[in-house]
Amino acid sequence: MNDESGTQTGGRRGRTLLGLGMRTAARSAWMGARALLPGESDRAAALQALGADWVRTLGQLKGAAMKLGQFASLLRGVLPDPVVDQLEALQQQAEPLPFDRIQPIVEDQIGPLDAHFEWIEPQALAAASMGQVHRARLHDGRAVVVKVRYPGVRAAIDDDLRQLARIIKSARVLQIDAASLDGSLAEIRARLHEEADYRIERQNLARFSADTRVPGVHLPEAIDALSGESVLVLTEHPARRLSDAVQASPIEREQWALTLSRWLLHQLLTTGLIHADPNPGNFGFLPNGELVLYDFGCIKALPPGLVEQLRVGLQHGIASDWSELHALLIELGALTPSGAQRLDALRPLYEATHEAALGRLLAEPDYDFGQDEIHERMRALAPLHFRHIRDFRSVPDLLFAGRTLSGYYWMLRQLEATVPLRALLDETLSQAVQPVRVPATPPA
Repeated sequence: MNDESGTQTGGRRGRTLLGLGMRTAARSAWMGARALLPGESDRAAALQALGADWVRTLGQLKGAAMKLGQFASLLRGVLPDPVVDQLEALQQQAEPLPFDRIQPIVEDQIGPLDAHFEWIEPQALAAASMGQVHRARLHDGRAVVVKVRYPGVRAAIDDDLRQLARIIKSARVLQIDAASLDGSLAEIRARLHEEADYRIERQNLARFSADTRVPGVHLPEAIDALSGESVLVLTEHPARRLSDAVQASPIEREQWALTLSRWLLHQLLTTGLIHADPNPGNFGFLPNGELVLYDFGCIKALPPGLVEQLRVGLQHGIASDWSELHALLIELGALTPSGAQRLDALRPLYEATHEAALGRLLAEPDYDFGQDEIHERMRALAPLHFRHIRDFRSVPDLLFAGRTLSGYYWMLRQLEATVPLRALLDETLSQAVQPVRVPATPPA
């Protein structure tokens, strides 16, 4: 590993991805030949092998290549499920760099460590695709965490994504058109460039700190004098992890689930400012149903007009008004030209999705996530969705909204709590869209 790429030199990194592309093309040719013969199980096994090869190769790299695993949920509907299932394993593979590789990065940003820190732990507290975190204590006694970006990650983003786009297309397993893939990858690229600049993360933190309308949500404070493009120092806020919180009493779990639900709806349907990395590790669970949020690198700000469209679309869905919902999907750009002409053909899909996703929510005042089966019901609709997949196209601005919704859903499932979700939804929709004011430029 060296300073050019964080894990491999630029040339070696390119050769690694080129080799993956060649193997992908060969596998795809084999699958194309097998498609002439019966045997769906053979194709599923081939897709799993394809995904496993991607995981082995991308797991050697940090940055955008490895980040693909964290974004795997965004690729459902773009790639076959067996491939996406394999990619999700990348989320667990980040290994920290040794501290002797990290210390020069920190000192280049802020000067000698002993000038600022009473101590800093050489062992990383956490590691991810873009960087790693170390606990420390300032000379004034404050406990902090030091977030350090891996060397070369920012410079490799565009090349990584360009090569990954070629690899995905060469696999010949796309379930959407190439233009939709390009739009989705452009949205991912924008978020990655922001996430790789810790000055932008400080700006994001300031934006969320300015919004105090949801009680019980706490955020760390940036130490501006010790933070810059590649190093971010934040006050430490210890809290219980989700894996511990799920063992708490039913009352505590319901308090946390209530705060999570209120905070999710506030982001999606009121401010449009979304904390779009809903990894359970980015949430801490405090007493009395309070939460602390970590990691503000991946943030999506929805345009106010889009937030209003989401609210209107949700109301059309609740009312089972398929004509109006269809018209709104056309307005959003979520339907292909042929799909826009097929309201009658799509009506059964709308009805089935409504029943699977909203049926119990509308029928019961309190929603029991411990008994929830939305994901099973939605998976059961996969054949129906697949029949109409060419009628739809992705809306890049909504990619991270969907990712956020999915991440919160799985946390609520694990808490197995009961939430007055319909009342919270009605309460949120009764309020006006209220965007959070955005600072003009990132902090220096």
